[in-house]
Amino acid sequence: MGLIACTRDCYDTCVFEPIVAGGKLADLRPARWFPVLGFTCPRGRADVKRLYSERRIKRPLLRSGGNFIEVGWNRAIAELAERLRSADPRRVIHVEYDGNQGLLTWYYPARLFNALGTASTDYSICSAEGHAALKLHWGRSWGMLPEELAAARAVVFWGVNAAISFIHGWALAKRARATIAAVDVALTETLKAADLPVVVRPGTDVVLALGIARELISRGSYDRHFVERYSYGFEKFAEYVQRFDPQYVEAEAGVDPQTLKKLADLYESGAKTVIGFSLGRTLNGGEAVRAISLIHGLLGDPLGFFYSNSGAWGIDFDYLRGLHAGRPSSVVPMGLLGNAVDKFDVMYVWNSNPVMTLPQGDRICESARRGDLFLAIHDLILNETAECADLVLPAPSYLEKDDVMYSYWHNLLVYNRAVAQPVGESRPEHWVVREVAKALGLGHHVLMAEDPWDAVDRALRPAGVSLAELRARGVVVLRRGDPMRFNTPSGKLEFYSTSAERRGASPLPAYARPAAGYVLTFTSEPLHTNTQFFKEYGAPPPVVYVNPEDLKGDYACLERDGVSVKVRLVADPAVPRGVLLMRGIPRDAEGRPVNAVVDGTPNPYGGTPRINTTVVDLRPC
Repeated sequence: MGLIACTRDCYDTCVFEPIVAGGKLADLRPARWFPVLGFTCPRGRADVKRLYSERRIKRPLLRSGGNFIEVGWNRAIAELAERLRSADPRRVIHVEYDGNQGLLTWYYPARLFNALGTASTDYSICSAEGHAALKLHWGRSWGMLPEELAAARAVVFWGVNAAISFIHGWALAKRARATIAAVDVALTETLKAADLPVVVRPGTDVVLALGIARELISRGSYDRHFVERYSYGFEKFAEYVQRFDPQYVEAEAGVDPQTLKKLADLYESGAKTVIGFSLGRTLNGGEAVRAISLIHGLLGDPLGFFYSNSGAWGIDFDYLRGLHAGRPSSVVPMGLLGNAVDKFDVMYVWNSNPVMTLPQGDRICESARRGDLFLAIHDLILNETAECADLVLPAPSYLEKDDVMYSYWHNLLVYNRAVAQPVGESRPEHWVVREVAKALGLGHHVLMAEDPWDAVDRALRPAGVSLAELRARGVVVLRRGDPMRFNTPSGKLEFYSTSAERRGASPLPAYARPAAGYVLTFTSEPLHTNTQFFKEYGAPPPVVYVNPEDLKGDYACLERDGVSVKVRLVADPAVPRGVLLMRGIPRDAEGRPVNAVVDGTPNPYGGTPRINTTVVDLRPC
């Protein structure tokens, strides 16, 4: 039957062999070859259970008199088309993200809305800040491949709970017997298992990284040949980092000089770094990503860090979205969409659950329930966004449709063939938007007339592969670009970023001292990808882990900007004072999404909101 790749928003991108029994998909067996290594997470196995879940949406649902009624696809398409036709395109927005990473599932449907000229989000919720920050210095944002991680003698997992959220990267480091350091704001599972656990104060990772850079420069432990031939602005950078001496690092970041020295020793020995997406969701997050990457510039190791390799393969995502022939009328930062929902009359959602995952996402639900917003969603199950929608359309899982799957870690491109019959009347994402386009009289628009598979083929060509080749082979190994090519104004790695200077930003990684107060932050937990698999494993409890000295009773309210959520407090000495640690982003003890109090302020480079540095009041309730 061939192979199929998991489409979750996950570093690992496991590849499976489908197991069919009695004409029905029975299991997914993880590939034994590198880098999947024959094992997967609980979510990968649960996809088969989810396929036949009682929560599956089997027919279109239309809200009538406060309740859902089942309708046919013709009526559902007509209803959505009429809502789009009667609305000012500037007051229509589409919301989607990486619930399924397939090229047809995630990217292609945006063509309808770019043809209409509606508003869009900026796709900033996860990795955008780090991508933009890295490009300021490197002209790209990709780096280390799995085989390079597997060969590392030392690895620093920085701002990523890899033992939970990057299990194959963690396994490769352990199999290599690498010395492992881990940096985070609390003793997560990864720090507890590391050889060198390093706890920093929230928002101060950039201070620690610049302190390491200073130490390496002071020792003369940098690659002079690389710096002189391939870099720009080293002298300014070297002068700048002198202020980040061990005493300053300890005062700001809480990392003592001995630990700073040990980290510098690891880097001097050639340590690689996995930079977590969570850093981009913090105050100074882009600055931290910039500074950490520049450590590898000093070491003459341009492939020494990994953030995301999605930009390494050359896939033309913009073409898939139709940006060559249509543009959004406006772009809203994802962190601010909840507050901006009153600006829109129609919202169409696919591949995401914004009510639960976006800051103040609960306001989307409130607007729909008031009748101010017509909310339509295309999804597999009746999730939290679907529960308050006006129109719910049944979607197939990745096991029920053909698609093309890439990874933002390894370089395997996979043609996913359907391995199960579609449940009920589910229809794929590209089918829905093309039917709506026909109903709107846009069937002949250049973006909608092109066959979706032809669009995928054209988007793959810059990656050096055709759709026909991929279909024939099933799996293709993609090539990464030249690591010594820097798409910066100087054509070199820029320690002093001229592109940042031109846009009025700091040409060197900057530091702003965090505000005083309790800092709510989030870490991964093993059973869920964002809000997926809540029905299979149960939603995470509304528990916040606090230092015993911060305990204020069994329950407490977290309050920000006049909004509060009620959570249960659990004492944990592994959490520093002033830090409030939560696993996942569930509903609170009274049913309100915890994201109601999350900080949606966009960071300056990619716009990622400061979710993980949310300063709140903590009071008994």
